Amino acid sequence: MKKITLLFFALTIGMLAKAQQTVYAENFESNVAYVSDAHMYSFAPSTKTGTWNGGVDLKTAGNANINLRQGWGNGFLLKIESKGAAVTIPNINVAGFTNLNLSYEFVVEDGGDAVVPKIEASIDGGASWVALPTVASGGGWNREAKSVALPSGNYKTISLRMNPNTVNANAIMFDNFTITGKQ
Repeated sequence: MKKITLLFFALTIGMLAKAQQTVYAENFESNVAYVSDAHMYSFAPSTKTGTWNGGVDLKTAGNANINLRQGWGNGFLLKIESKGAAVTIPNINVAGFTNLNLSYEFVVEDGGDAVVPKIEASIDGGASWVALPTVASGGGWNREAKSVALPSGNYKTISLRMNPNTVNANAIMFDNFTITGKQ
């Protein structure tokens, strides 16, 4: 009986060690206070250095403003206007992990049609970017959970860039970025 129990325990530990683990998570709250539903915060990302829950500071080209929209209770969403700046999460530490996946929630503002978000990944510190194979959301205000595989390979960091919607004039919003992988 002891051998069976030990074998079961060893197999369980082995399976748990190979299970997907959270490597990075960002909910875009960045130390801002709740005011009301639909309240908008706009600020240069450098003014929120060191306050992001995922531990990696958001960036924009030229330190352009980013927007956080409060909505769906006390939650915050990263809102990117159709003519707004792309937002980058640079150099997320993924060293020692394989089979990386990104999950996130996506919303198209107002009565907009379905939109395929353009999210890009870089494994060389932003020198080159590859578009991730994302799928369209439903119409306006339809918050949907999405998941996409990240580039395979042996790399230590990955950067993610969320680009504005260029299909129509509707803003897009992201929430709960989570990267999982196997160690």
